[in-house]
Amino acid sequence: MERTMFYLLVVFLLLPVPSSLQDMKSHGNSQDPCGELKQLRELVHQQAAALSKIKEKLVYMENEHAERPKVAFSAGLPAGQKGPFNTETTLIFSKVVTNIAGAYNPHTGVFTAPVRGVYYIRFTGTAYNSNRYNMGVNLYKNDQMILHLGEVGSDGLLRHVSSGLALMLEADDVVYLRLFANYALYDDNLLRNTFTGFLIFPS
Repeated sequence: MERTMFYLLVVFLLLPVPSSLQDMKSHGNSQDPCGELKQLRELVHQQAAALSKIKEKLVYMENEHAERPKVAFSAGLPAGQKGPFNTETTLIFSKVVTNIAGAYNPHTGVFTAPVRGVYYIRFTGTAYNSNRYNMGVNLYKNDQMILHLGEVGSDGLLRHVSSGLALMLEADDVVYLRLFANYALYDDNLLRNTFTGFLIFPS
């Protein structure tokens, strides 16, 4: 509400001076003080009405912003090597950095969309000193693999992949990352492997 009053004050100061008030200023030697007082009262009523409309719009905008759901999460893998596994395995990013709305589950590695909308999903993957294993991750929406990103063969001591995309999700849709069979990732205390997402706008 303090922010609303600040906006109102700024808008009030920026309101144009009505032409009738300018006319009064240009005729400063008027011999009709009662007429001037009446005009001033009319101007005050006009400005008050305009200010009231502006206040209604600002309150509506603030309420709309406050009611918009806030969803965001970021999490990283615990330290150590992950994989290789015999089968494709869901990655569990248990080092939670942010989990606004609690839609990400650090025990399962699954993000569940709380509302219908467009979400931005991003991930990073890292392998260290593991040239004998391929590295990479798969992004899933429900049971569908949306994206695969990885590297095969030898490519130096430390390898990285990263990507992101906007997804239209229905309420209760799930998004998660999986590691291909015989792939491996590595992490330490630097959050090299991360899983992030946030709501861009509900729809």
